[in-house]
Amino acid sequence: MRDFLTFDSPATIGERIRLARKASGLNQAALAERIGVTQPAVANWESGVHDPRRLMLARLAEALAVPLDWLAGGARSTHERDTHPAAAYLRRPIHHTPVISFRDAARFIDDTSPDPHSMAEDYIPVTTAIHKAFALFISDEAVDLAFPKDTLVVIDYMDRRPTDGAFCLAAPFNFPILRRWRESPPRLEPQSSDPAHKTIMLDHDPKIIGCARVSIRIH
Repeated sequence: MRDFLTFDSPATIGERIRLARKASGLNQAALAERIGVTQPAVANWESGVHDPRRLMLARLAEALAVPLDWLAGGARSTHERDTHPAAAYLRRPIHHTPVISFRDAARFIDDTSPDPHSMAEDYIPVTTAIHKAFALFISDEAVDLAFPKDTLVVIDYMDRRPTDGAFCLAAPFNFPILRRWRESPPRLEPQSSDPAHKTIMLDHDPKIIGCARVSIRIH
């Protein structure tokens, strides 16, 4: 085993390629010729422009006489992280969203200024770009097809203009309920296995508290 493998390893794949190449006494052109690529390709790997794919990593490990697991164990380049399908999701910050009661959610009917953290009964970590949110446990048979009993629903209480078909927390009778919003005609629809739950037709302000953004089943 090469001596440098016993010390703290460089952080990225590109830095590990450079270290192993220099330890082998090769310049970029010589390494490129050995594995069948161009010198700019090696330069791009080492500078973190992009990372070699798994098959090429295996060739590099063989050419540089280092373990493949060590070479592939470095962090991916910034570019590769940004173009990965999960990159947008992974860049989202984790917010510790306060879980509040329906009684406290009623405080948001006409006012967005209350601090839900002061009402928190618990917290749930949520990966979201939403900064103004609280969560509620839903146990409402009127929406059991969409939100089974004890589903935790995150509400964006700064968004009071739901799009057609979106679920929202509304207070048509001055108490919060979760329903599907329909625009034409304005109404709040149930999503229930029980046909006894009826659509609420609206001829007045439905008092939208916020829109549902995330639902989480707790087991």
